Amino acid sequence: MSYLPALILVVVGLLVLVVVLVRMWRHVREFNQAADAYRTNVGYETGTLRARLAALQVAIRDTRARVKHAPAAVPSNSRGRQEEDRG
Repeated sequence: MSYLPALILVVVGLLVLVVVLVRMWRHVREFNQAADAYRTNVGYETGTLRARLAALQVAIRDTRARVKHAPAAVPSNSRGRQEEDRG
């Protein structure tokens, strides 16, 4: 019967370990859910930012192509020197 206190101590220790592991598992699961939500949100924001950047690059490329092929219209060329008109 001298092993009975040791056996009781082992059983109580295992029960405490099971309770701690169950509580920790709940917290780990909640953390994983929060991390997944955060990753989803960051992915959405990153995708939006990439789309805006791509649209900006297309707009810049179109503007450069249009300016490259069209001559610059300088309004002062057709009116002569503006200093003469001021009187």
